[in-house]
Amino acid sequence: MTESDIERGLSEVLASYTEFDMKTADRSTSLREDLGLSSFDLITLITQLEERFSISIDDMDILSDIKTFGDAVDMIAGLGLSAAR
Repeated sequence: MTESDIERGLSEVLASYTEFDMKTADRSTSLREDLGLSSFDLITLITQLEERFSISIDDMDILSDIKTFGDAVDMIAGLGLSAAR
């Protein structure tokens, strides 16, 4: 899976949580400030991302370490590589 595939899939999932135009999202787009996601949104987002990308995400990672769209892409890419091994 390429970074572009991850970005596209993440944008599709995030679009259901926000009115933000995901076509304008870039790596620096903040999940909380720009997209307006709450802690609850982030927790429910985990399940959708796990299903979409066939990965397992530690709930605390997304709440503490994942602040931007780029952080989420990097986390998914890293977990996807780990799962493929």
